[in-house]
Amino acid sequence: MKFKKTEYPTTIAASAAMSFLSMANHPYPYEYMVGNAQLPSKELPILLPDKCPCCGKVLSTEILPIRAVNNITDNEQKECTVISIYRCTSCNELFTVTNTVKTELEFKDENFDTDDAISEFVGIYPFEMESVDFDEDISDLSPSFVEVYKQAERAEHDGLNLICGMAYRRALEFLVRDYCVDKFPEKVSEIDTKSLSEKIRNYITDDSDIKTLAEKATWLGNDQTHVINKHPDRDVSDIKQFIQMIVAKIKIKMVVADAETIKKG
Repeated sequence: MKFKKTEYPTTIAASAAMSFLSMANHPYPYEYMVGNAQLPSKELPILLPDKCPCCGKVLSTEILPIRAVNNITDNEQKECTVISIYRCTSCNELFTVTNTVKTELEFKDENFDTDDAISEFVGIYPFEMESVDFDEDISDLSPSFVEVYKQAERAEHDGLNLICGMAYRRALEFLVRDYCVDKFPEKVSEIDTKSLSEKIRNYITDDSDIKTLAEKATWLGNDQTHVINKHPDRDVSDIKQFIQMIVAKIKIKMVVADAETIKKG
């Protein structure tokens, strides 16, 4: 999802809350405030999404939030959170975008200008997350691999970049283990006593590409768990790519094995 920045009057939540409290005895305080008084606000840069996270449809370039709220409580602040609420005209669902606004000047400074403020994306809810859709055969082969991989994707999506690599490394371990057990079911107890590198070296004997990819993905995964990174020119994206290629190679072998069962008529 892409975002563009625009300036928009964001309601100051703390002040608005006090205003609502003062109208507590009114049967419809929100309608009264909107119709009879100006809610305290601050012009801030907000992020406008380009598509709906619920249905995936492209949103109008003129879209503006139903309301945007900030958490400014002290005008000496130089950073705040802004939550914007949107409605998709295609699916009629509501969603929120959260961003932080940072500035060198205090919000109360008379020279404060939204052009000098930096708006950074924090999150969107309901969130959009691109994820790998694993084939049913892979899910049957290693359901734990699929589950851990999807959790790793969730961690990466949520910005947990310091731990998602370890999760992908764990997913790889399940995949390798279950692949080896599938090839040598009579050796399951023996396989389970071996380290990941030993499983790769001793039991992946039918495909040199899978062995190479698994070995290199393990090395990069280890970098994600240790203080010293031995391959600083590589990152999590390489681990993911290697794992996905392993999955593709395994699937090819499954399809070929199935094709070999067909007898000439």
